[in-house]
Amino acid sequence: MLLLAFPLLIASEKTYAFVQEIMRNEWHLRCMGALVVVIAALTLREGYTVGTDAAGLIRIVAWLGLIKGITAAWFPAKLVSLTNKAFDDAGTRPVLAVVAIAIGALLLYGSKLV
Repeated sequence: MLLLAFPLLIASEKTYAFVQEIMRNEWHLRCMGALVVVIAALTLREGYTVGTDAAGLIRIVAWLGLIKGITAAWFPAKLVSLTNKAFDDAGTRPVLAVVAIAIGALLLYGSKLV
């Protein structure tokens, strides 16, 4: 999450072009989606209930990753459409970057507590 959030905040247009380039290859999206599904499933194997503690935050992100991974693996065109809708407006990119940085920082903090 932080790997794209900082560049999106600093160089929005170049990062958007990079994401567009990656999303042009359907096979790449399907493989990355399958990888995210495996990682999310391994995370949720320890426990799948969402709570208010640090582990609960990590599980929420794992559930979201599972949904996004399934979407990327089975419906890559839908993921491309949703991503384009979110990133097309240059004014929302810094907001999305700040939100991603905040979530990434919470995940890093939560991983030390678990």
